[in-house]
Amino acid sequence: MSIIRHGSRLQVACDTCPASYPNTYEAEDFGVMVADAKTAGWIIRKAGPKRDERDTSDLFGSAPRIAGRKADEPYTHSCPDCAAPMQRPGLF
Repeated sequence: MSIIRHGSRLQVACDTCPASYPNTYEAEDFGVMVADAKTAGWIIRKAGPKRDERDTSDLFGSAPRIAGRKADEPYTHSCPDCAAPMQRPGLF
């Protein structure tokens, strides 16, 4: 889960690592929380649908719907460390 609830407070957490944005916000300040996290270098964006081995989008234009399946997370959340490409010396 990318948005963590602590009682009545909300906090953004990274989808890739255990990092979380240090500030917590009330539910009515959700927009402020997202804006503050983006200002601090977090990347919050809409996620595309996950594909699996039964994907038929190349044949029929969309993936099959499976009844009872959990919905995909609509947004991804990445902390500044996970969002930045690693700068390693190498061939490229």
